[in-house]
Amino acid sequence: MTNLPVMKEEDFKALIAQIPPKDTDSIDEVERILATSTIKRDDFGALRFLLKKYAGATGSASFEDTPVKAVTICCADHGVAKENVSAYPPETTLHMVANYLISHGAAANVFADFTGAHLCVADLGINSEKAKELPGLIDFHIASGTNNSSQGPAMTREQAIKSLYYGYSLAKQLHQQQGITIFLPGEMGISNTTSSAAITAALLEESPANTTGRGTNISDERFKTKLATVEKILAVNQPDANDPIDVLAKVGGFELGAIAGLMLGAAASHSLTILDGFNSSAAALIALRLAPVLKDYLVPSHKAGEQGQHLILKELDFTPIMALNIKLGEAIGSSLVADILDAAIRAFKNIQKDLPAKELMADTIEKDVIPNIAITLTDKTFDYYTRTMPDLDKEAIERCQMRLDNLSKPIYSLGVIEQIAAQLSGITSNELPNDISKTMLFIGMKKEAALDKDQAAFIHSFTTQTGAEAIAAYLTGERTQMDAFEFGRLQGENISLGSQIMGLSLIDNDTALIDAMANMLCDTQGNLKLQPGTFMTQLSGEMQLIASAVLGAIIAATHNRTMIILGDRAVTALAGYAAQLVPEIQPFLLPIEPPLYHMAVKIPGITACIGMRLADAAIHIVNDMKTFSEAQVATANDGPGAGRQI
Repeated sequence: MTNLPVMKEEDFKALIAQIPPKDTDSIDEVERILATSTIKRDDFGALRFLLKKYAGATGSASFEDTPVKAVTICCADHGVAKENVSAYPPETTLHMVANYLISHGAAANVFADFTGAHLCVADLGINSEKAKELPGLIDFHIASGTNNSSQGPAMTREQAIKSLYYGYSLAKQLHQQQGITIFLPGEMGISNTTSSAAITAALLEESPANTTGRGTNISDERFKTKLATVEKILAVNQPDANDPIDVLAKVGGFELGAIAGLMLGAAASHSLTILDGFNSSAAALIALRLAPVLKDYLVPSHKAGEQGQHLILKELDFTPIMALNIKLGEAIGSSLVADILDAAIRAFKNIQKDLPAKELMADTIEKDVIPNIAITLTDKTFDYYTRTMPDLDKEAIERCQMRLDNLSKPIYSLGVIEQIAAQLSGITSNELPNDISKTMLFIGMKKEAALDKDQAAFIHSFTTQTGAEAIAAYLTGERTQMDAFEFGRLQGENISLGSQIMGLSLIDNDTALIDAMANMLCDTQGNLKLQPGTFMTQLSGEMQLIASAVLGAIIAATHNRTMIILGDRAVTALAGYAAQLVPEIQPFLLPIEPPLYHMAVKIPGITACIGMRLADAAIHIVNDMKTFSEAQVATANDGPGAGRQI
């Protein structure tokens, strides 16, 4: 049992009233450094936002120390689980906590490892004496689960204050003892999306029909039960929308209060919190009503698969960076964003070293220029590739999907990440794709300064993070489209002989050419503007050469069973035209922005590198997560997981 003193409500409010506003001097310093960069201001996209948020929270723009991160999973049971609102039995809470701490086979474990974060698991109200036996579980136990909120208040007001204070104290302790500066909150508690739906409806004064989702992928019948339960919770308790503690006490959960407190404690410790899904967003809503200054210390990560979270993000005027259809609150989206921030910080530090591009990229990028000799066309023509394009291995996909469905999580809850894992299994003919080699290919026109030092700094940081080899292939203006296609084809052939994933991006020291090309090919949402059979004739001479080389690389690499991660709007559009001409290449393509990310970064290769890290995450989950049987976790008794999970 924790030895923290009893905290009175007025004392807690006085404590959080001391949270300082963001450090505007540090934010201004980041802006000043970026303004002196050779990269255009708008080309940084969301990277600029992330750097400024971290500087404002930590009070430093020097970023001398590497960010120290903590995935913090707060756990508690919910009395409302008795109303049959989840696809999983209440004992799953205990099972999953054991999975975190003994089997190490949950999504939280995988993503903490992925982003290099500490994993901290805290008991706020697990309904089992066995929890005390779990090694490493942080004891902030308040009670053995909340009361059934459909019958009356979930907890007392004193318990609500206690949950907030325990979360606050946990953040302070982690910052002081381990130097944590980025918090990635997650939660485990069967039926907690029911509580979050009620919290959101109460604080936003919304209809439960607009805040209640399917949580653990429940059936239509159980969803009706869940919605009726949320309506009953609100009718029975009448929470006060102007009193967030009243809302927490009447309809919330111990772990949700702790997460709200964690965010407040992080802010008081000059640390950043990256929000995850619906539950952490509902907790943030409570915390922000208690201390509006907290918004300076929060960053959104992804648009989750719960409609209530979308309303919260809109209320907070937060634009999520990703849309991966994730429906699991184990710090997955937040870990992916933290990984991006790590690379951005390294690049930011590099652009201040004033190192020449050649030195920065010496160990990162190889250059290849179209030779000044006649290119001999082989018999591997466009028609050859279209006639012999391979199919994905359907048996490998089916075996991979069966494992994905049986990993210890709600079925389909990892959204796009699961789809990428299955796609890779079909490409590699391996149900557990691993040891995947990656190469980043840049295609551009040869110029005197094709890559400036600051572009090089960012490319170096992000390609290093992916573990990918990088190759820049430059064209010369006097060549023909056929020459360019053959040059790109050779690049694709050579890369795909040793790599199962190829990132593809255009490169130019002035992104105006790339922007102009993208704008001719597609609109801002990625919709193609031109006819696939004649689009090439609408492009300028340089653009035609670039497009031909890109098409050659895509056709050859997909033919050799390599996944192509599309790294900018122009490349994504060109791949779209290619897929209309050769539909068989579509299963090998992975577009990143749009539709999965919304970062608007125009620095060459960065989007593709982020996509490669997403593929890394997919590989980790299918290989490193444990199944229900391996981790001894109860399986679904409702919805699509029932019967499929064994």
